[in-house]
Amino acid sequence: MQQLGGFQTISGDLIQRSHGTRMILKRKIKSGTARLQSTPRAHMPPRWDELPHQEILLKAQSAMLLRSPARAAEDSLLSLLKRRLPHNDPSDHMRYIEIESARIVETLRQLRDQYRSYFEECGCNPIAEMYWVVIRYEVKDWAIMALRSAAVEYIAASQVDNTKWKELFDFSGPYNEFFLLGKTPAVLPDLHEKLKNTISALLPKTGFDQIIDGGPFGRESQTYLAEKFPGRAFFEGRETFDAVIKRRQESWDDAKPWTECLAALFEVTQQEVFAQFAALGEEAKEAELRFVHLSEFQRIAYTHFVSFARSEVVTGTPAKNFWPKLLLALDDARIVPDATLQGKARETLTAARLKGLKLRTWQECYASTVRITLDDGKVRTLRREVTHAISNETAKAGRQMEKVWGRQTTSAFGSKKASSASSNSMAKKTKE
Repeated sequence: MQQLGGFQTISGDLIQRSHGTRMILKRKIKSGTARLQSTPRAHMPPRWDELPHQEILLKAQSAMLLRSPARAAEDSLLSLLKRRLPHNDPSDHMRYIEIESARIVETLRQLRDQYRSYFEECGCNPIAEMYWVVIRYEVKDWAIMALRSAAVEYIAASQVDNTKWKELFDFSGPYNEFFLLGKTPAVLPDLHEKLKNTISALLPKTGFDQIIDGGPFGRESQTYLAEKFPGRAFFEGRETFDAVIKRRQESWDDAKPWTECLAALFEVTQQEVFAQFAALGEEAKEAELRFVHLSEFQRIAYTHFVSFARSEVVTGTPAKNFWPKLLLALDDARIVPDATLQGKARETLTAARLKGLKLRTWQECYASTVRITLDDGKVRTLRREVTHAISNETAKAGRQMEKVWGRQTTSAFGSKKASSASSNSMAKKTKE
């Protein structure tokens, strides 16, 4: 069935109905009289704008034990360092940035874990894709907001010279007044609010996408800012572009330590986001250990089925000797058919042995061509029962793996019907 606007339509059933029934249902769908089965809201994926973002943030901060006795020494040191920042002692500035950077990194990791827990409770899967979504659409945005807040607080506490700040980073600095000639603002803006607006402009949501040392606060970024805002002297022909870049970079060096510390704060935050992206593969494998519980039989069968499917996709040709290789792997692992086969497959194996056949391994069962008639009157072959049993176990394993990795690797095993069809096609190819 297909989901459409919170409902499941019956159009998917049309394929398996008679022509007359299909035409009736089509007319009902067009006229709007076809019955639709409502999907409970609990089973729908959560809308992003309906997520309890503030509640998740509070849980993350609570887990960090902010303002707790355990953090008393760190909080008092941060307070003392903040008072000393205006003295421009490089060691004080770097120590302050170290503490602030550590808090940002801790906050981002707690947010990552809290969002994952929330989505797992909601039953969202595949887990691997959910992990990526959390970092891309939550951790990354929170990182930008946390960096903005920390940068504003640091610049304000450092009592940075307003002229030097405007010269380097403000878009209306003394060298960028060419477009402001004859224009005087009616109301002077609040300096703190103006600082927040400037930081927000320097750090948009895509601020981490550009790889520059120190980001917009780094020495290299002065070249980029010179291209965007070369200044009045350049437009009046009193300064070359090379001179603009040299002047900006010299001003950046003279403004240390706060320019260098701002760049370090950006780099630490950006590297944490990149590190979380880089760890997604390993974390998904760890999630597999928590959510997927396969027997040795299922794991071997699933691995061979996936390898077969990938080989067909890559080469465009069927994999050769699929069943013999899979059965050999099961025999090498000392997995006996008696311990795995159930139901009609087990009855077929027992009946074949009563006919005097020695069937101890998977390869012997597959090679058997004897036809068995059970109590239900149906004629069965051991080869067919064995391949069906393996395909069904593979489908069960595939449904577990989908919770973590999605349908990209398990689409061939979504149902018994699909796995049986796959089994039959592979059996035919092997026979030929």
